[in-house]
Amino acid sequence: MSDSANLSAGQYQQRISNLIERRRLHLATQELALALTEFPDDSDLLYEAARIDVEHTHFEKAKDTLLQLLTRDPEHLAGRFLLVSVYEALKELVKSEAVLLDLLREHPQNATLYAHYSLLMYRTLHVKKADALAREAFRLDPNNDQALAACLMGDLIKGNQNAQKIKLSELLRKYPEDQWTSRLLIVHLTEQGKYWSAKRIAIELLRAQPDSAEILGMVVQLETLTHWTMIPLWPFNRWGVGATIGFFLLTLFGLTQLNNYIGGEWTGTINTTLISYCVYSWIYPSLLTRWLQRRAGI
Repeated sequence: MSDSANLSAGQYQQRISNLIERRRLHLATQELALALTEFPDDSDLLYEAARIDVEHTHFEKAKDTLLQLLTRDPEHLAGRFLLVSVYEALKELVKSEAVLLDLLREHPQNATLYAHYSLLMYRTLHVKKADALAREAFRLDPNNDQALAACLMGDLIKGNQNAQKIKLSELLRKYPEDQWTSRLLIVHLTEQGKYWSAKRIAIELLRAQPDSAEILGMVVQLETLTHWTMIPLWPFNRWGVGATIGFFLLTLFGLTQLNNYIGGEWTGTINTTLISYCVYSWIYPSLLTRWLQRRAGI
């Protein structure tokens, strides 16, 4: 570019950063290539190179660039914080946590770091620890959006009314990287039988991504599990195949014993009730799911 002559490394970095913020990544890449020919060892330019790689989801390349940067400039705060996100994207969560802990030791009053650590703990399904970290982040800075998002996740899990005051969906739209944390949390809560908590988060996630058929299907499945007519089937939903097999065997054993020790009309009534319950548990959930899917337009 003709207007790039005689620019300092800092001026280049500011221009590249502005282009990235405006999502003009092709121009940012061109500007970066020109800047690095003049300042190949500049830490801030290497950081912007990693940012571009992250925007292109080239996370391995971004990691290599950041490690090169931090070898030369170990105290580069923005580079270290970006490395946390890159490690998360690569699912190297132990390394991500290690970098975060180092940053927190150096900056114990930084609410953003606590909030990010909280979201990482939600992702690794350490829910109680995540909630405690979120509360600390919010205490340090009540206006921090990520701290608020982490707190709202905890409130939704516990069913607190505070979660209704500010929509988590608005924060998830603002920080889309937190949506994967929400998805993992929904799966974890569902596996733990906490269907209402999972449903509340899934609804907020759907509001953030209203065109996602996948998330809509997730909400419908949770609507099925929380429907009042499914309450008698909670043990089957909670413990899955094991509960089904156990109940089936118990039913067979119970019917045999009833036939041996109880006679008359009571045997027929109890047999009919148990068999009806088994048929209900096998057939009804799929019928309810289909009806809810049709109602949702799936």
